[in-house]
Amino acid sequence: MGVPYHDRKEQDFSTANMIVGSIALQAVNATFQMRYTMMKASLLVSVFILINLGAVGCAQKEQSMFTLQDEHYQQILERQKAGIPPESQAPVDLTQVMNSDEFEQLGDAHLQQGDFQTAKIQYEKVLEASPEQIPARYKLAVIYLEKGSPQNAYDQFHQILDYDLNFAPAYEGMGRALLKMEKDQEAEQEFQAALLYDPEMWTSENYLGIVADRRHDHKEAIHLYEVALQKRADDPSILNNLGMAYYLDAQYEEAVRTFQRAIQVGGSNDKISNNLGLALTKLGHFDLAYEAYARGMDSAKAYNNLGVAFLEVGKFARASRCFEKALETQPTFYAKAKENLNLSNRMLAKLPMVQQQTLIRRDPVCVGAI
Repeated sequence: MGVPYHDRKEQDFSTANMIVGSIALQAVNATFQMRYTMMKASLLVSVFILINLGAVGCAQKEQSMFTLQDEHYQQILERQKAGIPPESQAPVDLTQVMNSDEFEQLGDAHLQQGDFQTAKIQYEKVLEASPEQIPARYKLAVIYLEKGSPQNAYDQFHQILDYDLNFAPAYEGMGRALLKMEKDQEAEQEFQAALLYDPEMWTSENYLGIVADRRHDHKEAIHLYEVALQKRADDPSILNNLGMAYYLDAQYEEAVRTFQRAIQVGGSNDKISNNLGLALTKLGHFDLAYEAYARGMDSAKAYNNLGVAFLEVGKFARASRCFEKALETQPTFYAKAKENLNLSNRMLAKLPMVQQQTLIRRDPVCVGAI
């Protein structure tokens, strides 16, 4: 009969990988002697990369202001961009090679601009001179992870352990890479190892919840998310994942309450609103579901998703009205809504004529309150 299309992706069921995996850029930039403080703060690297950098996008490369023979001037420009003070001695030695700390600062500056490739090059220069530099290696590993090279990321995280076997974020990083490679059982072991070295690492509890959800052990996932919340109270990312665990366990009222709480404590992620809409449709609150969808996406997609919900419960006439509204609202051709409209009309046409007319009279609009 065909499958209706939601305007969402499977990863909407969990936003931990977007929000939670992050905290290490600030942590990893700390000195080696501050390692344990770094581990407790270490979740800011992915948030920083996935939210800040995701919003900015890749920075446009700046056109060189100098010719090749003036490369020594380019070095000064790069120092300025990175916020590195010029040489205090006079005259300035323009041929002096930047040291490891300056290369790392330059990499951080490019990372903040969303220029992953140039940041990667700078961190590699740090490691060529000083392979034991854990902060630079950690950030290089995260770049690999976020740019779709989980095996390279795993190798870099693992190499950190050659210099510090107790560095908990490295174990969590390996777990994140293994998750991307769909090696859930091995990932679970790494997240557990991270917690052995730092029991307060709430992000590892959160990732363990994701692993449990992926193996359909939703009650265990609920428990793990609740443990994470004890360490990181009212974190929107944990609350969203907890809400999805309730949703997948068919505890829809608890799911709605949890998503609403995530929004109340400042969760602005559009997927939280989308997930709230999903849970509300399961309770039959379609008008409220539309409002939730509309907070997380444009109205055309909100109508489309609501139409899918009606289609799933056999309200074919009402589904058709929603898909029609989606097509009216979308200024350009909306292929998903068009295909869903054709599907709902086919399903309606299969019913006896009397039943068809009854459904059409009973459900003349998509949502009465809109």
